[in-house]
Formats: sequence, structure tokens, C-alpha cells
Amino acid sequence: MESNSKLENSFKVKPYPVDLPVRHYGELSTGYDEYLSSVKSVGALPITLPHGEKQVEVTCENIGRLAFLRDGDLSHFILALHTPEDETQVVAVYLQGKWWPVGDVLKTSNKSRCGLVLVESVMERVVLFLLSQVIFGILERPLGEDLYFSVYSMWEHGKILWQNGEAVGFYTIKKKGSLCDSCTGQSYQLPVLDSVFVRSHWRRTGLALQMLEDFCSSQPSEAILGISFPVSPGMYGVCKKFLEIHEEERDRLYEVEAPGGWAQRRNVWLNIQLRDFPKHCGNSEQSPQCSYSHERSEANLEEEGILQQCESSVSLKDTSSSGKKRPADQTNTGTNLKKART
Repeated sequence: MESNSKLENSFKVKPYPVDLPVRHYGELSTGYDEYLSSVKSVGALPITLPHGEKQVEVTCENIGRLAFLRDGDLSHFILALHTPEDETQVVAVYLQGKWWPVGDVLKTSNKSRCGLVLVESVMERVVLFLLSQVIFGILERPLGEDLYFSVYSMWEHGKILWQNGEAVGFYTIKKKGSLCDSCTGQSYQLPVLDSVFVRSHWRRTGLALQMLEDFCSSQPSEAILGISFPVSPGMYGVCKKFLEIHEEERDRLYEVEAPGGWAQRRNVWLNIQLRDFPKHCGNSEQSPQCSYSHERSEANLEEEGILQQCESSVSLKDTSSSGKKRPADQTNTGTNLKKART
């Protein structure tokens, strides 16, 4: 019996947040106020980051609330821990009653979670948020990059790419018929690949190409398909490789502005032939494999709570070195970290 028990224990694996059952978004914030009160009364508590890199003290001064999901006028929050010296460096998030290093939240012990997996569960939404806002938005942001992903809504259709138990990338799409934004009644006239991202360590391995192929193959064969304007140089490189392999897709893949009428479409393959694309598109792995929707205007970001300027909030610093506004909608903002109230 004892040997059988040891054998069973040997097969047990560490569960990560994405593997734990969370049925409602409200469960993520359950107990936050009590926890913050205990931190205030007990004082600084050190936690050690993975691999013994460093210790970070948990204090009220370096805990914030991150708005990670839009649900109409309601935003869902999670607690985030940043380093005392740099508010942009989110090192852990508070989930299931404990602090988890960001890297662990992006892992899974479920072997069936492999390849491209549709984002459905609450915790998968958290993983999508961390990839788009913390990993791309801050930690793996190229110097001079001045474009950002907006916080996604709970209805955003996306897939996360899992490899060897880790989330290494994602893509999101705007479905045909979905609203372009909350300010107009316009809807997308075609399926649009809205954002694509591969983490820096996994680039140059064909993963962005794999996601583009998945997007195209998952749509009806007769459908015209879009990629959100403006397409990044890296993504143009991926499109070039894809269309060289799949000649049958050349007539149906367009760079589009919402809502995607014919006057707002430009054929991607024709752009490539005319060399009408951003510079350095052949070097597809030097910049994140991303395309950005034009709809993310400054007004929308203010509605989402990303540009809050009240005394109780602190925006994570803009890590762009250029300070330029994005060409599509003049937005230049990063993830917002709102100080936790105690």
C-alpha cells in the first residue's frame, strides 16, 4: 500500500492558476479587501521570485489593481505586485488566495492544453491579459515601439498558443457582425485578424505563421478575410511567407480598417508586390508579430479606465523611447495600475 501511495504521489504535478476551477469573474476579487487590510496591519512580507532571483516585499505601496477585462461599463480587477523601484515591473499577481509569479500564471500542468486553444475560461482570460498587457505591453516591449493592445472585452474571440506547458503567444479576431466599438452602431463586414503576438524567446520558429494559417483555415473557404490596419512590419513578413506557400489565399486576404467595406480594404499580396508596406518587413522576427485595430482611440481607452488620471491611480510608465503617437488613432498608453485602497 505504501509503495502504491508513493507511486501515486510521483505522478502528481503542480497545478497552476489556469488549471484551477474559477467559475465566475467575481471569484478573482473575493477576499481582496480582507487581504489588503491584513497587509496593512502586519506590515511588509517578503516573497521570493522563481529561481531565487530576488525577494520583493509585499506592502500596500507596491500592490495595485489591474483592470484586466471589460464587461460593458464594468471592469474586472486583479491585484498585482510591482517592484518598489519601478511601477512598470509587475512581478506577481494575486490569485486563488496567494501570490503567483507572472511566469507561473502563464504555465499549465494540463497536458491536453497544447497548441492553439480557444480562450473560454476565466483564468484563460487572465492569461490572455498578461500576455497582451504585461508581457508585450511592458516586459518584452522593443525599444521605440509605440503601439499597444487595448484591454479585451469578455466577448473577445481569441486563441492562446501553448507549447511544453507554457503560453507562448496568442491571436484575437473580430467576428463578422461584431460591433466595431461602443460609440457607433457599425459592425465588421468580414472576419478580421485583429492582434497576433509571439513571445520573444519563441520567435523564429514559425509560430506566427501557424496562427495565421489557423485563422484562415478556420474561416469559410469563400470568405474574404481581413487583418487590422496598420499591419506591423513583422506581420507583413509573416503574410509574405504565408502567401508564397498558400497561393490560393492571395485573393482573399486584405489589410482593413473598420468596419471593412471595400473602400477600406487593400489586398495584402498586392501591397507586397508593389512594396507598399512598412520597412523591414522581411525581418519578421525582430518585432512582435502584431497587427493593431484602428478602433482603439484615446476616448475608448479613457472609457476602459486605462487613462485614469485621478489621485488614487498611477499609470504604468510608458516604456516607448520615441514618445510618438500611434499612427492609426494617436494613442500612446500602457497598462494601468490603480493603487489598491486599504
